[in-house]
Amino acid sequence: MSNHAGTNTGANTEENVKEMLDKKDYDQARRILLELLERKPDDPELNFFCGSVHDTLGLERDAVRFYEKALKNRIKGVLREKAFIQLGSSYRSIGLYEMAKRTLMQGLKEFPENGAMKAFLAMTLYNLNENRAAVSLLLDALLSSAGDKWINEYRRALKFYSENLDETW
Repeated sequence: MSNHAGTNTGANTEENVKEMLDKKDYDQARRILLELLERKPDDPELNFFCGSVHDTLGLERDAVRFYEKALKNRIKGVLREKAFIQLGSSYRSIGLYEMAKRTLMQGLKEFPENGAMKAFLAMTLYNLNENRAAVSLLLDALLSSAGDKWINEYRRALKFYSENLDETW
């Protein structure tokens, strides 16, 4: 999260949120993140982490607006890469397949080697009945994923969704 909080209290609160996330205290982290966003609504990192917490709690529909805002406000680095994946995945999981496709394709323009992003896009293409493109992309992702940190990081989600391709939540 941004370290440009106006006071030490803000920075300490952000550190507390990181600790809560590490300890999987998602409800408390969500409450604090929402409070922090009231003071800094455009902070891209706060929005990203708030989206992640909502996602983790099964609130994908609510997570979307936070990921969108994180990307709109130019979140940077690895969190930008994650924001594309997580926003695309959230869109897909709630049945907004075209939006998922656009998001993941934009993410792949910026991060063309991201294997997890390719896998989430392949699932989205499957949902859109673009089966040839889905299988082609999935094979490409698998062939290039030997040791891919992104595939490993999102392995549980990819496994779950691969078994539930036709479901929405």
